[in-house]
This record gives sequence, structure tokens and C-alpha cells, in this order.
Amino acid sequence: MDCLKAISVKDASELNGSIVIQGSKNNVLPIMAATLLCNGITRIYNCPMIEDVRVMCELLNCLHVETKYENHVLTVDTGCSCYEPLPYELTSKLRASVLLLGPMLARWQKAEIGMPGGCAIGLRPIDIHLEGFMKMNVDVKLYRNVLTCSTYYLQGTEYTLRFPSVGATENLIMAAVGAKGRTILRGVAKEPEIVELCKYLMHMGVLMEGVGSDVLIIKGTKELSSCDYCNVYDRIVAGTYLLMAAALPSKIKLIGIENICYIKNIMNVAALLGVNMVHIDNYLSVESFGNVQGGIFKTGLYPEFPTDLQPVLMTVLAGAAKDSTLVETVFEKRFQIVTELIKLGADIDVKGRNAQIRGGCHLQGHTVKATDLRQGAALVVAGLMSSGYTTITDVSYIERGYEDIVRDLQGVGAEISYI
Repeated sequence: MDCLKAISVKDASELNGSIVIQGSKNNVLPIMAATLLCNGITRIYNCPMIEDVRVMCELLNCLHVETKYENHVLTVDTGCSCYEPLPYELTSKLRASVLLLGPMLARWQKAEIGMPGGCAIGLRPIDIHLEGFMKMNVDVKLYRNVLTCSTYYLQGTEYTLRFPSVGATENLIMAAVGAKGRTILRGVAKEPEIVELCKYLMHMGVLMEGVGSDVLIIKGTKELSSCDYCNVYDRIVAGTYLLMAAALPSKIKLIGIENICYIKNIMNVAALLGVNMVHIDNYLSVESFGNVQGGIFKTGLYPEFPTDLQPVLMTVLAGAAKDSTLVETVFEKRFQIVTELIKLGADIDVKGRNAQIRGGCHLQGHTVKATDLRQGAALVVAGLMSSGYTTITDVSYIERGYEDIVRDLQGVGAEISYI
């Protein structure tokens, strides 16, 4: 029945209230994978209860790992873990399933998984992951939808990523933990999720240098101890609501943001859109008059504006007073929201990786369809901006990364519900 669920949202004249920002999806998934590196019990605090976490738990259960979720605390017990192939039926539901390759190779010197799934936002090959593994003495075979990796032993190496892939960086770091000797990775991603994973691994006992830079040095070790992890807030969820506040007269609090360092890039764009922000204790106070003037914006690798929030930014710019230009530099199919925004009355012209967004358009409620996680959340924001009622279908995509977007927006006065 979940596939039949939809969200109905009415236009909002203003937003006022508070939203508690959930724990980070992109942080917690690699941390869950990393628990495989040793035996023991790990408690992950501030873990979001989202579909991607549920699927990752099922994958860990296939490896005889016990998982228990209660009050936003995920307990992972790897004491009885052992090797098993991971079925395509599960791995195809989750892009982050590929992150189990590195820990499985480090732990058991072999891994067989069905090819990973995830949102259809463009080409997302795993060739950089596999090239790095092969440099570490791993044999790789792909037959139909099954990927098989094996090695007599992982060998530390030097490898330069030809693109700073977040997933490849995470996977190679975790594999390097179980390798003989030292591994030097150059050209790695520098996203907050990488930094958090490195911090967690160092607490487990991994020796590492260069955290936060584009060169990482990891010393392989077998002397690891399980440890707890307190997950940070989800910077993309926070960014969704921060950009939303630009589109409508708003006075809201985003609670749970202890440190703004991970969202400074998003705050900079929000300020250009007319949002006033003050960080106090553990929350961000956000105010705006809802008068977006438009401008020229571009996505990029961290610390640039994140591609994950490009659909939300495009939605906000669709209601701006003047024309805007939005350039997508990361994923070539991240403009899929355009078709749905046009149904609502937006005037957008896409040429390659550039989108020209006409200002002064009046958005009108309609039925639209979510096709990926971030595009779906952006359509909910579009519903708040559109006259009348908007219905968003296929909301299972949204539930992959947002605990309860309806609950969150009801907390700031939106007229929104599941139907």
C-alpha cells in the first residue's frame, strides 16, 4: 500500500514554528557499513528512521549482524557476523549497499553483492571503487547483476581517484583498514560524511592522516575495538527547510544544529535569496520576507553548493521575481524536476547542464510525481508555493531520506497531510 500513498499540500501564506532536524542519512549509512570491521556492539545515536536505514539493516542481517532500533538509537551487534553473499533483491533498493564491499573485503577477503540501486539522477558508475580495489590486490568479476570481489590479502597501495567520488572514497578507506601496510589515497572527496567516517574509524583504533584534505593516509590494522557514534544533523534536510524559508514569509527555528560548519555553503546561498539567519546554541533562527529576486547559481563538489539541493533551489527560483540561471556540474540528469515544475506553471528551459528559469511566474496546484529522493522533497516545497492544492505521488522516494516531511512541515504551520 505504500506505493499508493501520496502527499497533499496547500499553498502557505507564511511559515512559523520549529523543526527538529533529523540525524544525517549520508553519515549513518557508511558508519553502519564500518561496524563490520570488527566484532562487538556499536550504538549509533541520533540515527534517522528512514527507508535507507531499514534496508541497510536488512543487508547487515544477511551477514548475521543483529540490529535493534529504539528511540533513534540503532544498536548493531557484529559478534556473530559471518560471510554471506548479498542478494540483488536487497542491494538494488539502496545505492549505499555498495559501501559494504570495502568492509567485507577487509573482514573476509571476499564479497559478492548484487549491483546497487538508488535514485536515477544520472550515471553513477562504481568503476572508481573497483579500480581502487584492484590496486589493492582484489580480483573483480561482474556477471549479469552480481559483482564478485576476492583477494588472498588486501595490499596497501597508492591510488589517485580521477574524480572525488564520495562513495568510492568511503569504500576505499574502509578496505584500507584491513590491508597490509599503508594506503595513500589522493584526490579523495572532502564532504562532511568523509570526515565523520574517518573520526569514527580513528575512535575504533585506525591510524590515519590528512582527514579533511584531498590526500588520506591509512595504516592497515587488525586491532580494532567497537565504539559508539553520535550522528550529526542531516545537512541536506536542514538545507531543504532553509531554502524553503526563502520562498515564503518565514520565522522558523531549525533545532539540532549544534555546529553550522557543515552547512555554511548552503547558508551562503540562502542569504543571497534573502534569508536572515542567526545561530544560537543548538538551533538556527531563520527569517525571511519571501521575496526571492533570483540570480546565477551553480552546484559543485564540497564545499560548493551541494547537487542534492539543486532541485529545491530550482523550485525556489521558479517563484522568484526575476530570471535566474542554475548550472548543474555533478549529475547530468538532475533536472528531472523540470517536467513536474512546468505542470505547476514554471517557465524553465534546459540546455545541457544549464537551466534558465523565468521569473514572475505564478505557480498553480496540480498533481505531480516524485521520481527521486531530493526531487520529491522539492515538489513538496513547490506545493507550499503553488495556489490551491498540490498532490505529490510516489512519496516512497521521499521516505528514503526524510523521516517524516509531513510532520516537519505541520510543525511550521503548513496544511499538509498523507492521503
